[in-house]
Amino acid sequence: MEPIDLCVPIYLDQQNTFGLLAQLEDGFSHLSLIKTSSTDKESAGSGVGGSIGISNVFALLGVSFKGERRKEKEAIEQTEESREKIHTPSSLFAKLRLMLKDRRLLNLVQTEEEIGKLASGQFVEFRAVLRKNPLVDTIQGFKQVMEMAGLFMDKGSRAPNGGKPGKSGRPQDATQPVMRQLDGMLTALTQSDSLELIGELLDVQDAKAVLSAKLHYFSDRNASEIIDGEFRVLGKVIRVIALDSGDTINLLRKTSFGRLNRKVFDKLASAFAGAEEAGVKFSELVTEIRGPALQIIPIAIFT
Repeated sequence: MEPIDLCVPIYLDQQNTFGLLAQLEDGFSHLSLIKTSSTDKESAGSGVGGSIGISNVFALLGVSFKGERRKEKEAIEQTEESREKIHTPSSLFAKLRLMLKDRRLLNLVQTEEEIGKLASGQFVEFRAVLRKNPLVDTIQGFKQVMEMAGLFMDKGSRAPNGGKPGKSGRPQDATQPVMRQLDGMLTALTQSDSLELIGELLDVQDAKAVLSAKLHYFSDRNASEIIDGEFRVLGKVIRVIALDSGDTINLLRKTSFGRLNRKVFDKLASAFAGAEEAGVKFSELVTEIRGPALQIIPIAIFT
């Protein structure tokens, strides 16, 4: 056993983990009882015994027979023992992973040639540095910068529109409409409680993986733990993009932004790029992933 076989999942799709394990084992049980029983064994018997009195080796003298009855009672303790095993979701995933490896159903991706041999529906495992959808990351970063800037604003300062006081008695912030727009964009990008993650494969140069993750499968529903960390990903392939295929994976395909023209995002990227002149750096705004790339349904992200 290797250290990586003792998995610590940061993200775990429990529903698919249990379902796959049940398929491989034709159903599985996780609890058994210990039973101890004892029985008394009673035996009875009868017999006939004979004795020969010998006073002379050449004569049979004093021949007699006697009957015998006996009753025996013997206590025999019989113990039937089975171990009780309690599994956690993590231990069941570790078991599933080892079963996939033993049955040669798990493909380790370590070269570009191995990516080319993959097909939709296969199980894969690879090492990667994970990041959020660049557009989500950029908008969240821009929003955080604006919130931080608001903390340093003078309480008595007035907004450019004349500083009409709000409900709190403070001047209305001219950035509030922008903040509402950013919130609306984030809601649209993370609809259906899902999050697109981009993985840069560590063993294959320039290769990427797009993971369609569910927020409620993360530990504490927080995806921040995996950002910029090196993890292993186990999942199922749903699409393979070759290097020279010309195809791409659209990171906005699940959102309403997927219908917008590429030029709209080019303008948005220019706006964020202008912020770098003020000393604020954002991630490169990317909406499409080119090959070599894999589109994955992740079952687990672990270390």
